[in-house]
Amino acid sequence: MVDSLSLGEARLRSAVCKGIDTKPDYDTLDEQSIVTFLKARGLPVRIERARADLFYVGVQVNPDRNEWGRLRVAILGSPSQAGQELHEAVLAHGEGSWGIHRSNLAVLAPDGTVSDILAFVGRTKLACWGVLTIAGADDSFVVPGGYREL
Repeated sequence: MVDSLSLGEARLRSAVCKGIDTKPDYDTLDEQSIVTFLKARGLPVRIERARADLFYVGVQVNPDRNEWGRLRVAILGSPSQAGQELHEAVLAHGEGSWGIHRSNLAVLAPDGTVSDILAFVGRTKLACWGVLTIAGADDSFVVPGGYREL
């Protein structure tokens, strides 16, 4: 997907996460963590269980046209596994693929342009909930300015 904004230039403004706690989360999480976060922002969600460690969370992205985006939420054993899983998943899906990880959760999202992804994570505040990772041509990039884990 072609976009005028390059991943090396992409950064979230601090105002995007104003008023949201972006301290690292070291608890073991399940799918309810992201569901609760999205619902707190007034976003309608639907949950579908694929298996014990994999859920699909539908989030309404355009209420005017009743459009929904589907997030693939994987529950892993540790934060490092979640980060590695997300890195491998976005690279496997290719340029424009993106996701978020927080603690032991890896969330793969629908592909998009860098501009569209940043607009979506800014509007939903997902970049404040987890580490935003976007696939480039041959590597994945963490976009600074939102939530981060050390």
